[in-house]
Amino acid sequence: MTRLGGIPLLACLISAAAAPAAFGAQSSCQLEVIKKLAPQDAVIDSVTDRTSPVAHCEVLGHIITQNPGPNRVEWSVMLPKEGFKGRYYFIGEGAAAGFVPTAQAGDGLANYYAITTVKLLSEGFAVAGSDTGHKGMMWDFGVNNPAGRLDHAHRGAHVSAVATQAITRGYYGLQEKLYRYHLGCSGGGRMGAMAVLHHPEDYDGVVVSTGFGEGGSLWFPWDIQYVVRHPDAWISPEKLAFMERKVHEKCAGPDGLIRDPNVCGFDPATLLCKSASTNECLTAAELTTVKRITDRHPTGPGITSGGFTLAMPTGWSAFLIGNTRPTNTGTTNPWAPAPPPPSYTLGQSILRGFYFNRADYDMIRDLDFNNKADLQKLHDGEPVWSAVSDDISAFKKAGGKLILWAGIAENAVPPATEIEYFNIQKKKDPGADDFVRLYLAPDIMHCAGGNGPQDVADRLLEKVIAWAEDGKRPDAIVASAPTPAISPTDQSKTLPAPPSSRTTLLCPYPQMAVFKGKKGDFPYDADNWTCR
Repeated sequence: MTRLGGIPLLACLISAAAAPAAFGAQSSCQLEVIKKLAPQDAVIDSVTDRTSPVAHCEVLGHIITQNPGPNRVEWSVMLPKEGFKGRYYFIGEGAAAGFVPTAQAGDGLANYYAITTVKLLSEGFAVAGSDTGHKGMMWDFGVNNPAGRLDHAHRGAHVSAVATQAITRGYYGLQEKLYRYHLGCSGGGRMGAMAVLHHPEDYDGVVVSTGFGEGGSLWFPWDIQYVVRHPDAWISPEKLAFMERKVHEKCAGPDGLIRDPNVCGFDPATLLCKSASTNECLTAAELTTVKRITDRHPTGPGITSGGFTLAMPTGWSAFLIGNTRPTNTGTTNPWAPAPPPPSYTLGQSILRGFYFNRADYDMIRDLDFNNKADLQKLHDGEPVWSAVSDDISAFKKAGGKLILWAGIAENAVPPATEIEYFNIQKKKDPGADDFVRLYLAPDIMHCAGGNGPQDVADRLLEKVIAWAEDGKRPDAIVASAPTPAISPTDQSKTLPAPPSSRTTLLCPYPQMAVFKGKKGDFPYDADNWTCR
């Protein structure tokens, strides 16, 4: 995820997975009882018997980490009072985490995860989460704070998982296996990826979106710095909408979705203004920005990572380059008086807390992508908090199952990071399909949004459960989505009006969904597509 941007709600959980029988009586939801169930280093701060929005025992606690330390890591575990199915779910929190999720309504992401938690509890999951050792949704806390950096990277979530899994087992008196799952996108995907790398025995099944691979969010300063320094290269929302329409005319399938804009032959250079600039063309400077966003970017000396696609460039305005033209190169807000895009705020905070260890570091003025020393700092900083190592053999050895996914139209994390990481796994281990799968979702922006299927995470949670518990390796997946806003022009007169909802076939990479009907056949039903 996850969340730097939107995350899809877990709207319809585990309907397809075979659920184990409900377990018997649980322990009493009382402070002294829970204390006896917790590991020695876990401090129980409160135990609350909640009757709404779904009956559960809410346990809040913390652990003081050491070496480096001390640092306080807070966590929660919510234990359903009825219908427990022997499943445990750790919340992959978006952005920089920085809060303890519960089932109680809150602000912003806290409220989203409260809704998610209620759904999970009602489906028989014990649900846990952690602030990863700090408070707040940014990364500046990492300045001169090695313990905080390590806890946010992976240690904090790990000690939280160990404590909350022990409490869960003790609370239900489990003799059977506790099946443990982790799901997240963006920041939450990073959490899951780091667990797979550093603590491979923590989970049986992990679903990760935009969590693995080179990059470490370095595409933010790569793109933002250029646009701020070259305001004439900024692209307006109107021009991006024009380009998006042209891309869809060339690349969309009969259902109006783009599955691979890299192979359909669209060339942005064909949109070059022949004379004066209008909203129906792009200038040479604007085309340079398109290339910068979609091309590879440096992540270290001689090291690069793939960029974004052209599938849905309208998403670039709100997240990557701003809805308005940059007005200055100052250190406060280069878009003033308009607000900056999230990429500026997030990129600045990440560079300060996890790469350059300076509270006043400015990515517009200080970062030099042509300076080998700067590139080396970027390269050295990535493994501290990002899942760049390609060795996940310990997770395979532990029996873990991993599903990766990315939205083709991502506007915050390039889908290339996940694709390149998966390709490395397949090259290293031809049998990697036995424990890791990758799915690419057409026309999905950052974790959600766009014209594509909005329930991808829900469906993948079902699949990883079936894989971990019943050995059913996922293959083709059917997801649901609203009707696309843009349909191919060559189909508009031959097809019936699109339905208000539709199903979409998702295929395990490198396979792609291909329409198997003839022109004029109904394309909005996954049954009319096949994986090739």
